[in-house]
Amino acid sequence: MTSPIFSSLRGVTSTRYVAAIWTSRVLALAVTALYFTAWWDESQARQEPMLGGASNPSLIYTWAVWTHLFPAVAILLFTVVGWNRPGLAGIGFAIFALLQAFTVGTELAFLPIVVAPGLIVAIAYVTAYRWGIREQYLEKNK
Repeated sequence: MTSPIFSSLRGVTSTRYVAAIWTSRVLALAVTALYFTAWWDESQARQEPMLGGASNPSLIYTWAVWTHLFPAVAILLFTVVGWNRPGLAGIGFAIFALLQAFTVGTELAFLPIVVAPGLIVAIAYVTAYRWGIREQYLEKNK
């Protein structure tokens, strides 16, 4: 028997659950688009000096682009894997928010701005998961 966190809630059709899961999905896709936009902006900013011939690409430039791409790909993965498994997506986005909190370091003024998107999506997925599990339990025990 698998853990309920890993199980699919595809069969749950209550209005409350469907609204919660679609809200979570839309928020997750919006945050994913935000991070891909940040990656695109960073990659374009790193190319500008090289287009004029002022400098050659260095390891720092390459690292800056990759460190903006990794989070975008990670949350896209959480969104895809958690499409019908909101428990997994909630855990993934919560871990993402925690890791984002560590990236802020001592710049505490940026903490809410950096952590809030992932945390809001994690809360939305956990809410959808709890409602879905409850509806599934009630359906089985009618």
